[in-house]
Amino acid sequence: MSTMNKKAKVKQNPGGIVAKYAFLLVMAFVFAMPMVFTLLSSVKTKTEIFAKPFDLPAVFQWGNYIEAWQAANMSRYFINSIIQAGATVIVLALVSSMAAYVLSRFQFKGNKFLVLFFMLGMMVPMHTVLVPVSYIIGTLNLKNNIPALVLIYVAFSLPFSIMVMSNFMRGVNHSLEEAALIDGATYFQIYRKVMLPLCVPAISTISIFNFLSAWNNILFPLLFINDKNLKPIALGLLNFNGERGSDYGPLMAAIVITVAVPLVMYLLFQEKVEGGLAAGAVKE
Repeated sequence: MSTMNKKAKVKQNPGGIVAKYAFLLVMAFVFAMPMVFTLLSSVKTKTEIFAKPFDLPAVFQWGNYIEAWQAANMSRYFINSIIQAGATVIVLALVSSMAAYVLSRFQFKGNKFLVLFFMLGMMVPMHTVLVPVSYIIGTLNLKNNIPALVLIYVAFSLPFSIMVMSNFMRGVNHSLEEAALIDGATYFQIYRKVMLPLCVPAISTISIFNFLSAWNNILFPLLFINDKNLKPIALGLLNFNGERGSDYGPLMAAIVITVAVPLVMYLLFQEKVEGGLAAGAVKE
């Protein structure tokens, strides 16, 4: 459709355009208000939270953040989540990129079966395998074990990561690989020096999604982490609510601390996420 036709269509239906933007504004307001309420409540007293929920506080209670960070042990939970989510991202980026390189660039017997196998892994709901996973963790005595928790995160996120990386790598021109082979490079050198630099957008995409998934996961830590010093921030927030349910100011401050890192990361890297997903649809 030409530009003139588009302009004519807009002029013929201005009401539809107004209705669309009005709907988007309403939805933006609906989704933004809970966060605004949380931010304001995090610097208020309990009385102000209930009396004037959306007004600015008379005095900003920055001590709520100090109490949440120190007294409620959120600092320990925060560090635990950084370690667990960071390790998950690193392992997934390494394993999924290697698997995707083999599946997308080599033709061998069983290739299609492996691709289908990983696709089926994306269709298995997490909750349907809780019993066997719990049995394995209990049998191997891996409760309160951070590496075991990271491996669980990796197992459930690996199919998605491999699919994104495979789709991206299929779009890489084979002439680059052939030129490297002529120059005497091994396949591992091609993977490390050619494919990985080209796949930075896809790696960024899966890293953001995997970080958010590990950071926000509360089910597996709830089942397999009992040690208070090993709990991630999502589970720590749940305990905070139970132990200090009446301290709404520090509770709201703890919620802000919990959502701040994934929110900032997504805002900073959203273009890479969108670019990585879109690039995977472009074929050679």
